[in-house]
Amino acid sequence: MVSSVGVTPRCAVHPEVDAVATCQRCGGFVCEACTTWVMGVLYCAACSLRPEVNYLETFRMKLWGRRDTNAWLVGGGTLVLLAGVLTAFVQGEWQLALVLLGSAGVGGAFYVGQRWARTALVFTPVVAGLVGMALFGPVMLVGGFLLFVTALQIFLDPRSRLFFQVEVSEKELRRLWDLRVNNPLARHALSMGFASFFFPLFGPPAVVLGALALRKVDSRARPPIGRGWQALAGMLLGVGGMALWLLVLGPLMKGMLERLPA
Repeated sequence: MVSSVGVTPRCAVHPEVDAVATCQRCGGFVCEACTTWVMGVLYCAACSLRPEVNYLETFRMKLWGRRDTNAWLVGGGTLVLLAGVLTAFVQGEWQLALVLLGSAGVGGAFYVGQRWARTALVFTPVVAGLVGMALFGPVMLVGGFLLFVTALQIFLDPRSRLFFQVEVSEKELRRLWDLRVNNPLARHALSMGFASFFFPLFGPPAVVLGALALRKVDSRARPPIGRGWQALAGMLLGVGGMALWLLVLGPLMKGMLERLPA
């Protein structure tokens, strides 16, 4: 690497070593040892550690080991199962009580973050459904299957895996970050845009939030701010919802009210 004046620049951290590149954030010269790549972009070692640069790692550590919505739902379901255990014991249904108690044990372990409970949660509805079918008939197998599908979704959910401190790929982490963090105004605008077709008062907020979200879009920022299409869609839906009420639904409802007997 040679500068415009014919002088080979030196690394900012190691002045005795020739630089091979420049940091894309601060512009400082870096040698081979100081070169750090973060999501396909070259940085110096200091800039690579900044939270806005390695935003996915910052996001991952924020959620690492922290209980998510699924864990709270499973915990609530565990309390319901424990109530069922007591009821079954009182009624003398010992087999049912044991099945419910085992399921509650898995749910409790899941809630406190025991890794084995992730897998056990998937198989518990299958076992419970088979036992329930033997005790109460085929309808219990249907319920077990529905719970199995739900448990499988929880098992595969990247957010749930972060709670159990299981590694998540960069692609999955980026998708989760985009869903939860990236330009929330755009998401709100889209939701209000849809709602404006049922409640016209949501139309103006959808347009305002969409405009604000659209102004924030910047793919070159760190972290990048996207969801421009959601912001634009929210604005269009908001305008469409208000127009529908003003031109069609409003007069229609007014005519219906006028025809009502006094």
